[in-house]
Formats: sequence, structure tokens, C-alpha cells
Amino acid sequence: MHDSVIDITEIREHFDRKEEIREELLDISHRSIRKSSRAMTALHRGDEEEVANLLEEIKKDVKKLNELLESEPRFSDHGALIAANREYAEVVLTKTLIEDGDLPGVGDLQVSPQAYVQALAEAIGELRRHFLNLLRKDEVDESREIHEKMERIFETLEQLDYPDSILSGIKHRRDVARKTLEKTREDMTRAIRERGLEEALGETQSRLEE
Repeated sequence: MHDSVIDITEIREHFDRKEEIREELLDISHRSIRKSSRAMTALHRGDEEEVANLLEEIKKDVKKLNELLESEPRFSDHGALIAANREYAEVVLTKTLIEDGDLPGVGDLQVSPQAYVQALAEAIGELRRHFLNLLRKDEVDESREIHEKMERIFETLEQLDYPDSILSGIKHRRDVARKTLEKTREDMTRAIRERGLEEALGETQSRLEE
């Protein structure tokens, strides 16, 4: 071997480009996660305009992430990227369920199937949050509708019986969702019982006043 230095310029350029894409993916992913958190807060606050504006921004972030992945698909399983897709999908799914719309599919949201399923599971927790807000306002019928949607989502999750090596985190998320549903059923039963008691007392009072 000669003493001349090996020229690795081309090699460095190759890996530098990969590193640039990785850093950009991470930056966009973290930014998107923060926006999704703000959007979820705005959703529960009832700020429709803020939710719409943030979702439009996040949608652009997701599009950019997918464009970057076309050149470096090996990063598709990166934790931050999956989290960004999951948080975005969770906001959209929760919003759609609250508004009683038709749920978008994986292709509609342009997220991975794994991120979509994780988002669907975590949407149960966000729906419980909305459910409790409705109960506090004594909107029992509306609360029942949300509870029924939570039950249907859980039934869907039970059909996805895969090991974590295939669908990461599904068993844990299903267990969390099951406990959330158990508490929601108890709250729903209590609310219905209390409303029935109030109606019975009201009828008794009316008869006494006749």
C-alpha cells in the first residue's frame, strides 16, 4: 500500500447527507409533537380556529417528513418520527370522534399503520377527558355517546392481537385502554343512576305540589 492518503471525500459527503436528513427529521418531528400537544389542548378548550390552524401546520410537517423518508426510508422506524405521526393522528382521530365524523384512514393521514393504531388506542384516554367534561356540565346523553365510541374503539383494538415485535406497544396500550374504560363505565353508571334519582324526586315533588 502506498503512503498516499486515501481520499474519503465522497464517502464523507454520503454520510454527511444521511446525518443532515436525520437531524432534519428529528427537528421536524419534535416541532410537530409540540404542535400536536397544543392542538389537543385547544381541542378540549373548544378553540376550533386554533385547532384548525395547528393541524394545517402539522399536516405540512408530516408531508415534509414523508418526503425526507423517500430518500432515507431506513429512518421510518425512528422513535421520534413514529411519535410525531402518532400525536398528529391522535388529535385528528379524537377531533373526528368528538365531532361524530367519519374516521380518516392511514392513507388519508399519511402516517404509518403502527402510528395510527397507537393513536387510536391513546384517543380513548382523550375521549375520557372529553367525557368527564360533558359529565361536569350534566350532559349525560352526550357522555353516553362518547362512552359508546370508546367501547367500539376498544373492540377494534382487541382484534389487533399481535406481538410487540410486530405492533410495538399494543398490549400495554390495550391494558391502559381497558382500565380507562372500566373507570368510564363506572362513571357512566353512576351518572345515569343519579339522573334517574333526580327525575324520580322531581316527579314526586310535582305530585306533592298538585
